[in-house]
Amino acid sequence: MGHFLAKKLQEEGCHLATLTLKRTTDTFIRNQKDVSYEYIINNDEIMADPRAYLDGDDFTLKEICEALGVDSIWPLVYSSRNHVKSYRDKFYYGFKQNVSDEGIIVYVKALYKMVRFFFDTFQPDFILSPNLVSLPHLMFHYYGKKKGIKLIGITDGKVSGYTFFSYSHYCDEGPFFDHLRQIEEGLIISDHTQEAKEYIVNFRAKFQVPDVMQKFLQKKKISFWKKMKKIVMFPKRAIIFFLNRKDNYIQSIGVSVDYRTIYIVLRDIYCKKAYSRFAQKFAYVPLDSLSQYVYYPLQFQPEAAIDVVATYFSNQIEMIRLVAMSLPDDYTLVVKSHPAMMAYTPPSYLEKIARTPNVKLVDFRIPGEQVLKGAAMVIGPGSTTIAEAAFLKKPAIQLGDLGTTLQLPNTFRHTDMTTISARIKEVLKINLDTKEYERQLENFVAAVLDVGFAIDYFYMWEKGKGDYDELWNVYKKEIIQALSVV
Repeated sequence: MGHFLAKKLQEEGCHLATLTLKRTTDTFIRNQKDVSYEYIINNDEIMADPRAYLDGDDFTLKEICEALGVDSIWPLVYSSRNHVKSYRDKFYYGFKQNVSDEGIIVYVKALYKMVRFFFDTFQPDFILSPNLVSLPHLMFHYYGKKKGIKLIGITDGKVSGYTFFSYSHYCDEGPFFDHLRQIEEGLIISDHTQEAKEYIVNFRAKFQVPDVMQKFLQKKKISFWKKMKKIVMFPKRAIIFFLNRKDNYIQSIGVSVDYRTIYIVLRDIYCKKAYSRFAQKFAYVPLDSLSQYVYYPLQFQPEAAIDVVATYFSNQIEMIRLVAMSLPDDYTLVVKSHPAMMAYTPPSYLEKIARTPNVKLVDFRIPGEQVLKGAAMVIGPGSTTIAEAAFLKKPAIQLGDLGTTLQLPNTFRHTDMTTISARIKEVLKINLDTKEYERQLENFVAAVLDVGFAIDYFYMWEKGKGDYDELWNVYKKEIIQALSVV
């Protein structure tokens, strides 16, 4: 995807520089002949030996924070999962620090030097990012913002089939937010108001189940021959791995998802099967046995949705405990695992949640619609569930900073856990069945339809298939529009 966009940009007369995030990608970029880059820097090389990249240069964290316009570098560091979490200790990541504070700090300093180099030497007018999830992305964003240079990425629009551009990793800046504000203020009228009304009616008539949920709800039988193929393929993959293991080995990180020893590969295979079996056989609380409850949907972790956008609320077990102990009257807290986490969640994690006072862990296979319809409220760091709740007129308290869902009329941000009990009681009393609520929800959907685009970007990202020419048209239009705004 990036190579395709680079070729298109070069055809338009753009000068290009790039930061590559893997050695395999870096090798491809350096060997290809289609695109000429003025500068190519590989993040893996910086990560492997940040001191070598610094080459005697040094910066204080105070200096870096001032240059980025942040109060502390450490919330950004938590986006670097291979530094702050350990894949060696546990599948799927252990919540123990993998790299020492000293190692993290020197990597931050090296990244800062790299970012300054790009801005001082190449002097970009615009920065494209495939997403906004890692420490290099965040540092480019903050440094560029201080200099008035935009960095854009694509984010989920919370309307089925639509995505749009975001100018911030919090997904709270960009054309969608400006457009929605203008609609709300009556400065413009959406071209898709009627379509938005129809979307809401259709959603309520037939709940839009996310693709990932569909995948895990559908029980697929694996044939004997497919099972045999997997068994036969394992030795082949092991041989390929050991022949190419240096490609993804990063000295300062060691074992990671991209670099696994044969022991770690076998551990992962065993754990995935054991975790999955445990999750499927776990004694969940029957949902129909509960009356008054608040719903806390577990987030996939580690993942940007919680580790980047809701850093201060990323300890989900602790958040569940705090919310459960804050529920008023006869309410209990219902928790449901993210369906994609079935084979990645250790049994001890589920048991800790299930044995937390005033918490009821329900089966992850229960459709989200069913849980939402019976819930009085949703509480969480920010997720698709909050958007789904909006269409069902269910209030939501968001703990994190995801800007998209904060634009929904059902969402109320709260960050002080010592006062959340009073906030819950307050929000529970709010009547969402009003014309004003419906108007705001219609405006949200209409703004997504106005500004967003119906391209399955994330499928294209994962599978490398799709209408790339249409993707280029979307990018070109956005770049021209963004550069024209002073």
